[in-house]
Amino acid sequence: MKKFGLFLIAAMAVFAFTSCNDDTDGDYPRYTPLITTVHTLGGEADEASADYYFQRDNGEKLYPGDKSRVPNYRGKERQRAIIWFNLLKESVPDYDYNIALYAVDEIFTGKAQVVNTGEELEELGTAKTGFQDGTFNLSKEWLTFSALYAVRDNSKHTFTLAVDESGTTEFKESAEGYLDVVVRHDAGGDTGGYDNGFYISFDLTDIADKLEGMKGLNLLLPTRENGDKELKIDFKDLPQEK
Repeated sequence: MKKFGLFLIAAMAVFAFTSCNDDTDGDYPRYTPLITTVHTLGGEADEASADYYFQRDNGEKLYPGDKSRVPNYRGKERQRAIIWFNLLKESVPDYDYNIALYAVDEIFTGKAQVVNTGEELEELGTAKTGFQDGTFNLSKEWLTFSALYAVRDNSKHTFTLAVDESGTTEFKESAEGYLDVVVRHDAGGDTGGYDNGFYISFDLTDIADKLEGMKGLNLLLPTRENGDKELKIDFKDLPQEK
């Protein structure tokens, strides 16, 4: 089986790997899980006939030719999701890989937006958000990383990536070629709880014009224990290893 670079869950790094021994010794996924974007192919998400595929951040497409292990999953357009899979030998036209899908874990998929007033920024929430080092990945379409925050009911939490043009946010590490952005977190009234880590991903479509000609982001995260942290995140082109 050929090698190809994958998006690691543990470190969000690019990793080239080969398949495990083809001898069958159990039914389980033998490849490193990927964080991908779900795209739909006809039908509504709640219809049995709905079809879908997954796309890596480098543009490669994976079609789930075998969905028998996840018969109830219905794809949602531009939903971010971690997938567990094996490669199938049969090729599918117009797709880079044909896979047997073992599991899908949807992750929070938020928006990026321009904010023009302090009031508008405040409405996006003021809860603190930490992060796990080494988990950041920035493509032209997505910013993804593992966030750390206090949580009891994760369904109440929402996140927004804001370009603050109101001047409310104080950036101390602004630099030429990097767009200043801040993560705003609305806990939805979920108070207390222990810090837990969850992957979150932001769709950059709505700020694409702001990113033109930029090297990356200057990302401000208001953390609970270490105050405001600013990180330089560069655009990365994930290689396609054959």
